[in-house]
Amino acid sequence: MKKIINLAFSCVLLILFGSVNNTSAQVELKTNIPTLVVGIPNIGIEFQVGKKTSLQLDVLGSFWDTIDGTPLHINQTFLEFRYYTNSDISGWFVGAHLGYGMFTIQKPYDLIIYPRYSTSEDSDGVYRSGRSVFHGLTFGYKKRLNKRFSLELFIGGGYAMSHYKGYNGKVRVDVPLEDNRPFNGSGEVLIYRGGLMLNYTIFPYKNKPNTI
Repeated sequence: MKKIINLAFSCVLLILFGSVNNTSAQVELKTNIPTLVVGIPNIGIEFQVGKKTSLQLDVLGSFWDTIDGTPLHINQTFLEFRYYTNSDISGWFVGAHLGYGMFTIQKPYDLIIYPRYSTSEDSDGVYRSGRSVFHGLTFGYKKRLNKRFSLELFIGGGYAMSHYKGYNGKVRVDVPLEDNRPFNGSGEVLIYRGGLMLNYTIFPYKNKPNTI
């Protein structure tokens, strides 16, 4: 699964760089201010591919295993197609995305939309370690400050399918001891991305008559 996702991302990037080289479309670098403040960088690059459309690749990752003794180790990679209200890819937008991530965290119940159930493995001190595949939508608004800089407020969520192991300390608790399953599984609809991006435009927008 991971190899297939990496291959798909590589193919899309090759197409993107070829498209940008041929059309001189707008390209932006971005960083998520709230996650950066708490030491979890979330950086991305966005390529304009049409008059009001773009493709974005962004990654998020933490560089430690715990915070105050609570496990928190996550990384996520998302590829997203966006449609904007303005031709310089600004204003209101909606995006459809696919993503992949790995985690060692306590289950974030406050972000789950459906189903909102808990099990005996979700008591205090229990954490999960595994990987997830995401697909869903992002909604947001991008405000241009000048020719080079802009701010982008966004929130996104959808369906996350996870394969994981549950632990209390070093003892696995998500399956009976006699069960030999390598991983447990779960699926939820939840909010899993959001923030305030500070964007820097490398190549500003050029209004070309042949852009579609």
